[in-house]
Amino acid sequence: MDILNRGMLFSFLYNGIPAKDCALGAETEKTDTGEVRVCRFSEGLKISTEITFHPVHGALEWMNTLENVGETPTGIISELFDCDVTLPLPFEAAPRWSAYRPTPEESTNIYVPAGSNLCADEFNYRRANPYSFEYESILFTGSEKRYAPRGGRSSQGFAPFFNIHKQGKGYFFAVGWTGQWNARFYRTEDAVRIRAGVENTNFRLLPGEKIRTCSAVLTPYTASLADSFNLWRRLVREEFSLVGRPGRDASAPFSAMMWGGMPSEEMIRRVKLIEKYGLPVDTVWVDAGWYGLSKKPSPDEFEGDWPEHTGDWRVNPYLHPDGLKDVADAVHAAGRKFLLWAEPERVRVTTPVWAEHPAYFFCPPREGENDRLLNLGDDAARQYCFETLSRLIKDLRLDWYRQDFNFDPLPVWRFNDAPEREGISEIKHINGLYRLWDALLERFPHLMIDNCASGGRRIDIETLRRSVPLWRSDMQCPESCSPAVSQAHCLSFAEWLPFSGTGAGGEGTAYRMRSCYAPGLGVRYAYSEKRAFGDPAAMDAVRERCAEFVRVRPFLSEDAYALTVPGDAPDIWSAQQYHRPRDGAGIVLIFRREDSPYEAAAFPLRGLDPEKYYVFSDADTGEHKRCKGGELADQGLRVRIGKKEASKLYFYAPEGTRMP
Repeated sequence: MDILNRGMLFSFLYNGIPAKDCALGAETEKTDTGEVRVCRFSEGLKISTEITFHPVHGALEWMNTLENVGETPTGIISELFDCDVTLPLPFEAAPRWSAYRPTPEESTNIYVPAGSNLCADEFNYRRANPYSFEYESILFTGSEKRYAPRGGRSSQGFAPFFNIHKQGKGYFFAVGWTGQWNARFYRTEDAVRIRAGVENTNFRLLPGEKIRTCSAVLTPYTASLADSFNLWRRLVREEFSLVGRPGRDASAPFSAMMWGGMPSEEMIRRVKLIEKYGLPVDTVWVDAGWYGLSKKPSPDEFEGDWPEHTGDWRVNPYLHPDGLKDVADAVHAAGRKFLLWAEPERVRVTTPVWAEHPAYFFCPPREGENDRLLNLGDDAARQYCFETLSRLIKDLRLDWYRQDFNFDPLPVWRFNDAPEREGISEIKHINGLYRLWDALLERFPHLMIDNCASGGRRIDIETLRRSVPLWRSDMQCPESCSPAVSQAHCLSFAEWLPFSGTGAGGEGTAYRMRSCYAPGLGVRYAYSEKRAFGDPAAMDAVRERCAEFVRVRPFLSEDAYALTVPGDAPDIWSAQQYHRPRDGAGIVLIFRREDSPYEAAAFPLRGLDPEKYYVFSDADTGEHKRCKGGELADQGLRVRIGKKEASKLYFYAPEGTRMP
């Protein structure tokens, strides 16, 4: 990439002077995967840029490490942008007044996913302002757009993924930072300048101090907008995700979820029923509520005082006399894997660790706060956390460790920053988070991590390389969550993430279950004590629904195409295609919603060979139809659904090949 020949990939002010004007020297060393560039500055400041090439995908990533190798504090480092690059784009003149509204098709667009914000629009980039003459996505020549998350979690508000597109050419760009990043994009007539880094930095490094900051991933492409998203999905799946790596799980889990406040005896009974009736789930997911010393009953997440014990990671002896070990034994004996929830960074002041080790925690910005944030930048605090989690993983032989984070950390970090150390509390905490996860993954080579933060509020390229977001939105917490919301999320999340997960409620209709089909899926048939579990007739229906998902699941991390615009309007249809390029097979999921007056529709398909014929099999009726690829692309797959709130699932394959 030409940007490698233009000097620094980053920028900052050093004592108010641009870094490029005060560097003392630079050196480059080749590595097996790229190179390391070292720049030196006065007062002992050393910045190492580790560059990694991904030649199969044409991608480039880099990450900066800042170190004080001197004996006195460095100068002031401010306005730090770990990425500061200018990239060529097709020519676009400055805008002028016109009677015609600009269109995305002729403009430069920057597509940015909304974060996980407890709404139907999560991870959707198709947002237009009806009160403006411009679409939100258009980046006009001479203008700048700025983006940042809210509250210090990386995908709350906006998520740090960007698709810059101009008439079939563009760049995918991602910021790797699990805290408060910021990104700026400025369009000139023939280029776009990208600057991204930790927000509000103004600090000195102390002697011997060493930190890493944001990483950046950049992928140029020549492709249609729809195909560009699949180029990105493939990069993340093949170069970053742990899924499918040696010793790790080959797919995201298909889980039977259980509430952690359910007594062990009942958990074990339900595990045995899962085995008896042959439910094809591969994982048992034990959620929150299993810890602390409360004697109050907690049949589900809406009852009991379990939240007050967050931070006390002793297994509740009244609910689980054998410390969940008997549950783990039953799960593994049934041939399933075991997943357990915890939230180690948030601690209630009523728990023992707060009383015993108050120095492990940040000072709260306001008096009377009952939650404390564990300071993962503190070596002793992080070691306590590592040992606590390691003990649970080892004792219970966990296959998946689920880490939640129901806390906005930014006010705490900023309150704890000393003068001339702005940004350091956040940087050290996020560095500590990466060290914690890396240490767990190294100690337990089989382990997979589920990354949750009030849903999907901590999704970025650094968490994606270490974990999978199995609960991408808290919108699915109520079992009565609208299927339309789930359908919208399946469309929008899939464009950015090859692996993510969600939950299906206790109602076992095909329409509701299919609305939640994602690479990782948790079903809640056995979740709560309030719902009976084990009726033979009901189990037959559950097994049938689960078996269909097992057949569908291999396609859900392949190329994804949104055939309709994501949204939860009740009077429309929703449709999505997943296509496997290596053999031309795939699936199409189509939903007619509860208020839709339309009985028929046609959906142009993508990724097909226009000269080949394809056979489509209706999963409900078994009927087959033969269609030519070119006709499917031009005229669409014609579908009729005679009743409202109903769905169609088609499997397809090239004619003459085996139907999946």
